[in-house]
Amino acid sequence: MYKLHLDRDLGKNLFEDASKEIRDWIVNAIANIVIVDGIIEKHEFVALQEAIELLESRDEVHDLMKKVKERNLFEVKEIKMELDLAIKVFFYLGAIAVIDGSLKKSEKDLLNKCGLCLGLADDLIRAVTRWSVNQMEVNLKLSQELKSSNKDRDRIIDELLFVK
Repeated sequence: MYKLHLDRDLGKNLFEDASKEIRDWIVNAIANIVIVDGIIEKHEFVALQEAIELLESRDEVHDLMKKVKERNLFEVKEIKMELDLAIKVFFYLGAIAVIDGSLKKSEKDLLNKCGLCLGLADDLIRAVTRWSVNQMEVNLKLSQELKSSNKDRDRIIDELLFVK
């Protein structure tokens, strides 16, 4: 597996000025995407941490974690927000959907539902989904190249240590 860092420009700073209703919707959508496949991968905890940072109280955090643990979250429903924010939220959710290195059918279906709940057009939903998969492939390739580079570094260090 590889490590994916969510784009910090599309994180807490972007959503902190949104209404509580919108932030709560985003938190619920993130949590739903994380648990929809029935497995919470370690990479998905990054997404949950992002969600937790949008909450206002310790009680909300405990409630969210309890719901995640029980896999008993609220259904994602329609919400009204400015189109530019809805698009940014959807790109963010797309990045979360592929954070574990794959886009399972259940994640794709939920991502599509989120897009529809945000009032986005089908063409935009498909384009963002393609972007998400492309980002996943780019991250996987980068991870492989970093592993290769690290092996080369280790080889060089080993050679230098044995020369002395």
